[in-house]
Amino acid sequence: MLFGKKKEITPEIYSEDTCQSCSEKTKRHYEEGDYVYGSGLQCKKCMSSKTVVTAIYGEYPEEDKRARA
Repeated sequence: MLFGKKKEITPEIYSEDTCQSCSEKTKRHYEEGDYVYGSGLQCKKCMSSKTVVTAIYGEYPEEDKRARA
Protein backbone atom coordinates (compact mmCIF):
# COMPACT_ATOMS: atom_id res chain seq x y z
CA MET A 1 0.00 0.00 0.00
CA LEU A 2 1.42 3.31 -0.97
CA PHE A 3 -0.74 5.59 1.12
CA GLY A 4 -2.22 3.11 3.57
CA LYS A 5 -2.37 3.76 7.26
CA LYS A 6 0.60 2.31 9.15
CA LYS A 7 -0.12 -0.34 11.73
CA GLU A 8 0.24 1.12 15.20
CA ILE A 9 2.75 -0.82 17.29
CA THR A 10 2.05 -1.01 21.02
CA PRO A 11 4.83 -1.77 23.48
CA GLU A 12 4.68 -4.49 26.15
CA ILE A 13 4.37 -2.84 29.57
CA TYR A 14 6.49 -4.22 32.43
CA SER A 15 6.85 -3.59 36.16
CA GLU A 16 10.17 -4.07 37.94
CA ASP A 17 10.06 -5.27 41.56
CA THR A 18 13.06 -4.86 43.89
CA CYS A 19 13.35 -6.85 47.12
CA GLN A 20 14.14 -4.71 50.16
CA SER A 21 15.92 -7.62 51.87
CA CYS A 22 18.24 -9.03 49.18
CA SER A 23 18.01 -6.32 46.43
CA GLU A 24 16.94 -8.91 43.81
CA LYS A 25 15.25 -7.26 40.80
CA THR A 26 12.40 -9.04 39.01
CA LYS A 27 10.80 -8.03 35.71
CA ARG A 28 7.14 -8.97 35.22
CA HIS A 29 4.19 -7.96 33.08
CA TYR A 30 2.38 -4.86 34.29
CA GLU A 31 -0.82 -5.50 36.23
CA GLU A 32 -3.57 -2.92 36.57
CA GLY A 33 -3.12 -1.12 39.89
CA ASP A 34 0.72 -1.24 39.84
CA TYR A 35 2.41 2.03 40.73
CA VAL A 36 5.98 3.08 41.51
CA TYR A 37 6.86 2.56 45.21
CA GLY A 38 3.76 0.40 45.65
CA SER A 39 4.05 -3.05 47.21
CA GLY A 40 5.09 -5.78 44.80
CA LEU A 41 5.04 -9.57 44.77
CA GLN A 42 6.86 -11.99 47.07
CA CYS A 43 10.61 -12.30 46.37
CA LYS A 44 11.41 -15.64 44.72
CA LYS A 45 15.06 -15.62 45.85
CA CYS A 46 14.76 -15.05 49.62
CA MET A 47 10.98 -15.60 50.02
CA SER A 48 10.59 -12.16 51.61
CA SER A 49 7.29 -10.39 51.07
CA LYS A 50 8.99 -6.97 51.10
CA THR A 51 9.25 -6.08 47.41
CA VAL A 52 8.55 -2.65 45.99
CA VAL A 53 7.69 -1.65 42.40
CA THR A 54 10.67 0.48 41.39
CA ALA A 55 9.96 1.02 37.68
CA ILE A 56 7.18 0.75 35.10
CA TYR A 57 8.24 0.86 31.45
CA GLY A 58 7.42 -0.35 27.95
CA GLU A 59 9.46 -2.40 25.48
CA TYR A 60 8.72 -2.99 21.83
CA PRO A 61 8.81 -6.59 20.58
CA GLU A 62 12.12 -7.58 18.89
CA GLU A 63 10.74 -7.94 15.35
CA ASP A 64 9.16 -4.48 15.59
CA LYS A 65 12.44 -2.90 16.75
CA ARG A 66 14.15 -4.06 13.55
CA ALA A 67 11.27 -2.84 11.37
CA ARG A 68 11.31 0.62 12.96
CA ALA A 69 15.06 1.16 12.53
